[in-house]
Amino acid sequence: MKLFDAVPENLFSILSSPLKEYYSDILFKIYEQYMLTTFTMKREVIIDIIIDYIDEHREDQNFSRSLDEDIWENSMENVSDIRSRANYVLRKLESCGWVMIETYSNYEQYISLPDYAIKIMETLDKIRKNYQAEYQGYVYATYSLLYSQEAARQGHIALEKAFEQTEQLISGLKSLNHNIKRYIERVLTKKQPKDILRIHFEDYKNEILDKSYHRLKTSDNVSKYRPKIIQKINQWQNDPTRISEIATQDVRRGKHKELTDAKKDVYRKLDFIRQSYINMDSLLEEIDRRNSQYASASFMQLKYILNSSKNLEGQLVDILTYLADKIAEGKLDRKGFIPEKLSSLFSLYSQDFIDENSLYTPRTASRNHSPEAIKLSAPVSSEVRRKILQGVKQKLDRKMTRDKIDKYVLENLKGRDSIKASQLEVKDIDDFLKLIYISAYSQSKNISYKVDFTGDKVVTPNGRFEFRDIKIKKKRGNGK
Repeated sequence: MKLFDAVPENLFSILSSPLKEYYSDILFKIYEQYMLTTFTMKREVIIDIIIDYIDEHREDQNFSRSLDEDIWENSMENVSDIRSRANYVLRKLESCGWVMIETYSNYEQYISLPDYAIKIMETLDKIRKNYQAEYQGYVYATYSLLYSQEAARQGHIALEKAFEQTEQLISGLKSLNHNIKRYIERVLTKKQPKDILRIHFEDYKNEILDKSYHRLKTSDNVSKYRPKIIQKINQWQNDPTRISEIATQDVRRGKHKELTDAKKDVYRKLDFIRQSYINMDSLLEEIDRRNSQYASASFMQLKYILNSSKNLEGQLVDILTYLADKIAEGKLDRKGFIPEKLSSLFSLYSQDFIDENSLYTPRTASRNHSPEAIKLSAPVSSEVRRKILQGVKQKLDRKMTRDKIDKYVLENLKGRDSIKASQLEVKDIDDFLKLIYISAYSQSKNISYKVDFTGDKVVTPNGRFEFRDIKIKKKRGNGK
């Protein structure tokens, strides 16, 4: 569906007209009243809101003149009383599709906002209020949805809402990054130190540092719940039964027609959430870089404006400022010579020739490199070679690869469907490391087992190691 198949063609006309500021104010007032109303609003209530707004701006000659011209252009009428003007504004909003007017059986008219108008007004209201997202709220909501008791019974709803929360989180972080860039562009256009300081210590501090950046690094830090979210997503991705249940629920509620399409959508959402949290560090690093870039740009712009000394740096600033002004006025060609007036700003002079007393260091021909002879070390005896190879072999044997860990688990299962970690006889550090690798490799698709991490903490008989008594289960349908 195209955009104007869903919204009226002239919906945005009032927001591009000479009265756009006034129409937007009226729309926001109607929107605020609508949010306080349970269902629809009486027509007289909206008329009173518009009358109050027109009365508040009766001294604004631009508003009065533009409204009279708009009324005359569309209705060929000269309207003087305030109620007629308010009725015209309401009809204008209705014709553009911002409001809907319904007449009930008692002949009273009621007004409501279409669904698209509500969504647009909600977005515009956030923009004008400079709304900043609560990042921790998105992360906590995603964690709560995935780990809730209802997620086992209504996994399709939990996944869909977790996907939406993750989308909003990534969108909010990207918006924060863009807002910092916007402040960099703003500070570079300022020519007065007071304007730069006001932006830095008022606007940027209040809107970016206090509201977003500081909380992102402290209370709203996304790393608190990220490992558990990724862990839960990995469990769902490696559980075909769970995928089929969620996909079946989506087909039943009509979101997909075919089970295959539903499964693809489930995997797509799971992968998006997982990749978003895994790759979030790169986005956070970019935000840090933008913040440092803003601080540097603000400082350099302030330093440039305040530098009026007559040292070499100050003279260069004066020269560049003078040339920039002349180029902007069209009095100097970029490719032309420097005006003679600049000669008094510096003490440099041209030198027409170079002799043996000059400070110039002439180039010299490169000299041939004479490498030293390589000294051969004493030959290695066969006994030393054997010990080195034996050490390398032992080191390779101790290396815990995925296949070795998988083989180790299958040997301990010995035909059983599951085994507890406490049954693996953890005696030394190698056994303890194997237990760690068992947990780490459990997320791999090419492994023969899966791990249930719910278990009590246990201590080995020798008291050296403490770990959670995880349950290691053999995967269903695995031929190994």
